Amino acid sequence: MNVLLNGAIARRGMKILSERFGDRISLRHMTDEDSQAVRVENLAWAEFMVSVDYGVHMPPAPNLALLQVPASGLDAVDVDTLPPQTTVCNVYEHEVAIAEYTFNGMLEWVVGLARRNAAFKGGDWTGTPSTGGETRGELAGMTLGCLGYGNIGRAIAKRAKAFDMKVMALTRSPRALDPEPDFMGGYDDLRQVLSEADFFVICCPLTDDTRGMIGAGELAAMQSSAVIINVARGHIADEDALYNALRDGTVAGGILDTWYHYPSAAEPDIRPSRQPFHELENVLMTPHISGWSEGQQIRRWDKTGDNLEALLTGSDLINVIWLGK
Repeated sequence: MNVLLNGAIARRGMKILSERFGDRISLRHMTDEDSQAVRVENLAWAEFMVSVDYGVHMPPAPNLALLQVPASGLDAVDVDTLPPQTTVCNVYEHEVAIAEYTFNGMLEWVVGLARRNAAFKGGDWTGTPSTGGETRGELAGMTLGCLGYGNIGRAIAKRAKAFDMKVMALTRSPRALDPEPDFMGGYDDLRQVLSEADFFVICCPLTDDTRGMIGAGELAAMQSSAVIINVARGHIADEDALYNALRDGTVAGGILDTWYHYPSAAEPDIRPSRQPFHELENVLMTPHISGWSEGQQIRRWDKTGDNLEALLTGSDLINVIWLGK
């Protein structure tokens, strides 16, 4: 089986898949810096490809049976450009890391360990009860809203329940899911949840229905003390409306990990937004790293290997997103 690994994220598979499959497969790695001739040769050779992107920029791949996306989102995959026989599968396995990131953000917001540590090392005793300092809040008793209740939303909710938080969940198709939230609604219930949430987490897929779902009106429906968290895709929240709401104090703060612009070879130092979120004191921002853990990588490559094994043996594939003909 000819296995082509495309891009920086896929590079790790050279060692992992080689150790698992040995001489049952042939491996190649391809990058954007390769010449067009090399890319043409590789795509013509490939039967199994690991890549986060696929589109009109790809040379013909007449033998490609499976495109394995080493991520959950298909944002950069144009299925209309795939050979007709090609099946597309993805992987998840990022929910543990994203849930832990989300709780790190919420705990930092409420407890402020990092900022208090920095201040105290500089001699600032603010908040100490020995001088009657102001108390802080607790996550217990607060309300968490989840826009999306798939693997990520449920992993976050599981931890929220352990912290004695109230969980309100929104999903495209409300149904019984574990853990059972205190409120389960559809997207039509968005403003109700926004109005009650102390923390509102965007953790749904980016689709035509969810693009721009959080706009100025939705942000205005939130409590002024609330914090919005985005660990899904930047474009689910309207870029300008989100910045304005955070700048003007319509909402108290943001914990933002997903963005509107990403670096490329042409623009390696691009800002993540046309708006200066980095200037806002009430925003914690990171470069889309919430799901990027070692455990996630181990689990994802296990699943990728399982699909390669399935293709070799004629077994059932997992996480089929697009079925080839």
